[in-house]
Amino acid sequence: MNTALGGGGTAYTTGYESLFINPANLYIQEKEYSFQIAAGNFGSYFSSPLESDGLHNYWSRYLDQTSGFTPVWNTVNTQNRSEFINRNYSNDLMQSTHQSRGEFHWIGMHWSRFDKSYAVALRTRYSNRFTIGRNYYDQTSFGSQSGIDLDRSLSHHFQALHELSFGYAESFSFINGLIPQLSQLIVGIAPKLVVSGAYLNSVYTDNYRSISDGPGFQRHRSYNYYSTGRFTDMADRFRNGQNPYDREINRPDLFRPAGFGAGLDLGLTYLITLGDDLSVVRISDPSTRKSLRISLSITDIGFIYHTDSPRHVSISELVTETSELPELSEGYFLGRPGEQFHFLDMNGGHPIMQVETGNTDAFSSLLPTMIHTGLLFQVSRLKLMGDFSFSLVESAFSSTRPVTYLGTEIRILSFIPLRAGLRITPSQPDYISFGTGLETKYFDLNIGVQFRSQSLRPTEEITGFSMAGLKFYIP
Repeated sequence: MNTALGGGGTAYTTGYESLFINPANLYIQEKEYSFQIAAGNFGSYFSSPLESDGLHNYWSRYLDQTSGFTPVWNTVNTQNRSEFINRNYSNDLMQSTHQSRGEFHWIGMHWSRFDKSYAVALRTRYSNRFTIGRNYYDQTSFGSQSGIDLDRSLSHHFQALHELSFGYAESFSFINGLIPQLSQLIVGIAPKLVVSGAYLNSVYTDNYRSISDGPGFQRHRSYNYYSTGRFTDMADRFRNGQNPYDREINRPDLFRPAGFGAGLDLGLTYLITLGDDLSVVRISDPSTRKSLRISLSITDIGFIYHTDSPRHVSISELVTETSELPELSEGYFLGRPGEQFHFLDMNGGHPIMQVETGNTDAFSSLLPTMIHTGLLFQVSRLKLMGDFSFSLVESAFSSTRPVTYLGTEIRILSFIPLRAGLRITPSQPDYISFGTGLETKYFDLNIGVQFRSQSLRPTEEITGFSMAGLKFYIP
């Protein structure tokens, strides 16, 4: 939800929101209150293969990612093919990754005591992420670099989660007594109950390698598919020769319960005051003027048990072919639910047609476990932050590539924060973000917006938006 700061927030985020990024920060307060309540916080992110022109276009395409696909081609414009390749496969990339995600906090509450803090929150989040090979759109080969002449792979992940989280944080007094300077080591824990909506984990690998002693290619294809709910229904209809789009997927289908599980978020924050007070953990003291926070957290430790129409299909084959290069795709793949059936069928055939039934037993999957580290340096009304995160699980929410976040906040007026941030991710588009808000003694309201960046400069293309609904504070 730290859209305006580029993301991250392992050391920065406080209040009930820290339940989901670093529960240790529940112990840190930056204003005087004993109880916080908030509702209606919302954030979105959308990275599209096609350029979004303006906020209305962004919002329309973003909503498309949670509505069913209808089999109409977004036809590749031959004249703009090179621009499309440069946008999505710059620096000779063989694959391009795109994602849409959203997060809504229904309600959050935070209680502060002198030596402990507690919180509870209910949120819904989803993510739709896909990775597609370059050679659906051109026939350029980079075999000398990757060992693969052509990459026509396609992976598509979708997951929706409803989470009820409970958090607790306190200062680790035993360690604090061993450290001479004015500092605090804070620990936090947040167990949660999780209900899963529709689930899709579809990974299709289709690689071509030149045959050294003759013409043609050696082709390796593999397919691994897990699904629940409406995704399974579409797969079954397609495999049985029926139209999978007769019953269009809608948003309630994607968020309807289809599994259950449990999770745990853990956090540590080491707060070093570079002055002579600890007001951010002792709210009766004067405001901290200078401090450093060092944070580490592990989020989403846990599992989901998928029970609603589970389906698992897996195939692998190695075929030596002497045919010509495959034809280029006539349409773009944009990642709408169910679109992969039409796209692969129109580009050589869908591999699920080679399987009679597959496994229909319930299965489990890991939550999108991530490790986060963060630093925050504060001098009076200026904050500088940096985060580094990486995922232990390839999921709809994240790949295993590391992500770096940089952000700053300055308050020329104490009640109006000005924020800016940058996200840097290998092999994915970076973004630059800006935001502001109104923060008073009794309530907060914040907004943020993200723009796709090019050479570390913002473009006019919007990739994200957030609005923090009102947060109220009771002294």
